[in-house]
Amino acid sequence: MIPFAPLLFILWGFLQPSYCWKYKNDDITNGSPLIGDDALFDPLTMPNYVKREASYEYDDNGKVHIKDSIIDSDNIAEWTPISSNLTAGQKDLYVFTISTSSSSSGFSPTYDILIFLSGNLCNTDDLPDDVQLSVTYAFNDTLTQNSSSGITVNFTYGYMESLTVSPIQTDTSLNVTSLYSYLYVAVEPRNKTTGQPLNTDDYPDTRWEYHLSISENDLVYQWDYRTWLDVLETDEDSALLITGADSTAAYDFTFSNFTIHDTSMYDVYVYSYNESLIIAEQFNRSLCAIKNGNYLVSSYGNVASSDVQLDRNDLYIQKIIKDGTNSTNEYFYVTGLNRSTSYVAYLTKKIGKSGSLSDVGGIVFEHVLFETKEDNTCSLIHSLDFCKDVAYSVPTSSLYLGNKTLLAEAYENISRSLYANFSKALQLIPCDTESDARYSPLRTCSDCAESYRNWICSVSIPRCTTGTSSYYMFRNKDKNRNSYIDNDIKPLSNYYEILPCIDMCYAIVRDCPSDFGFSCPNIQKTPDLLFNSYNFYNGNTDFVSCNLMGNDTETVNY
Repeated sequence: MIPFAPLLFILWGFLQPSYCWKYKNDDITNGSPLIGDDALFDPLTMPNYVKREASYEYDDNGKVHIKDSIIDSDNIAEWTPISSNLTAGQKDLYVFTISTSSSSSGFSPTYDILIFLSGNLCNTDDLPDDVQLSVTYAFNDTLTQNSSSGITVNFTYGYMESLTVSPIQTDTSLNVTSLYSYLYVAVEPRNKTTGQPLNTDDYPDTRWEYHLSISENDLVYQWDYRTWLDVLETDEDSALLITGADSTAAYDFTFSNFTIHDTSMYDVYVYSYNESLIIAEQFNRSLCAIKNGNYLVSSYGNVASSDVQLDRNDLYIQKIIKDGTNSTNEYFYVTGLNRSTSYVAYLTKKIGKSGSLSDVGGIVFEHVLFETKEDNTCSLIHSLDFCKDVAYSVPTSSLYLGNKTLLAEAYENISRSLYANFSKALQLIPCDTESDARYSPLRTCSDCAESYRNWICSVSIPRCTTGTSSYYMFRNKDKNRNSYIDNDIKPLSNYYEILPCIDMCYAIVRDCPSDFGFSCPNIQKTPDLLFNSYNFYNGNTDFVSCNLMGNDTETVNY
């Protein structure tokens, strides 16, 4: 994705709408009259003209006028992509009108007008490997006769993007105009080896379906090489995915494209592994192809709810907002999956201003692969009331088999009861006294309570896996970490525990009053105690080395 958006605000002060007209090949000839900003015309006299919905209006006499409105610079949603399809030997031609206004904003006349081109291939079946759809553009109308006379950009994995610049010029009266009035664009399928247009009898049964956008504001279609989607956990029939963190500070920026807490901003499309291969081969960067492909389930149109249904067993994606101190993530809880099965998930993101995200265009991120577990040894639970950071698989209970809601409640009840005694003891500490009389000038009782809660949740709700690693501890179903799990959970099967990170023990020693006498096992003095109870965080592995809750920015990477 090209990071153009931050440059836009310097241009919005003097830009007016631009328009894109489409003609058939024989409509544009060198020297033909072009439609200008003040044009008044009758569509009946131009039968080959294809109207762009966002760029015209009818007067009382039924005549069509070009709209004379100013772009709403606070809402990047004014564009309307052009949809078309081509066969071999065909070519689409477009004219994009570049427009400026007289500038009294004080900007230097040397600023340029940025023109963004972006597009998607919308096919969902295979296209010939030796053919590519090409977009050629130029400011000279000779392009309409010779499409090789401009700059050519090809669709790659179903996506194209480009940027061109029209310089600004100023006359003696300080009127600002664009050096060029029009951008000419040609779209046609070409032979990938020779670069030449196809003949009409080449691939007669193939059509290239595409969307194309030209805008002075932003790339309508975008591709981001990051995944921006992590697989937190899977069990035999569900998966929990999470977006990257969007900083809440970003939402104070006037020109931000993001809308906090709007759960329509992100969507996930889950494909079977085999179906994903079709997308991956030719359309991996196409928002259009991903949204219209043969996916299994999508979150599109689903609304986030605080009433999370852990026991839902149909094919569905629940949206859940996860608030942090300075950031917000979104969970996608995918249910109704098959055991021991591979899936591919694509994350998409809408573009727009707060309160008015657009369904037109958007961003597609690199896909992620995940696989469900082979049995029900471990069960995925999340969105607990007390242990808010629990979002992983736990040993399945023989007492609550098939009911994740009751399972989650059983684990959380253990954590609450263990925390209750500590909470009463903490109330005896003079937390609200003068700062120089407190137990620490840097930490508070709230810090202590939070660190202890994270620790108690981690040690009382073991993280379960069936995978083996030297980092993991084997647990017999009858001999667990503590007697509460033996008696109140009664695990269904033997399992491996991903041990809590030692950092959480360090945190309660650091954050809590010394009156409690907290201490952690020492790797030099008590290594057996340490490695039977905790493990170290290792960010260089492709698996989870220990179970961490709380602030991961204070974690030491060993």
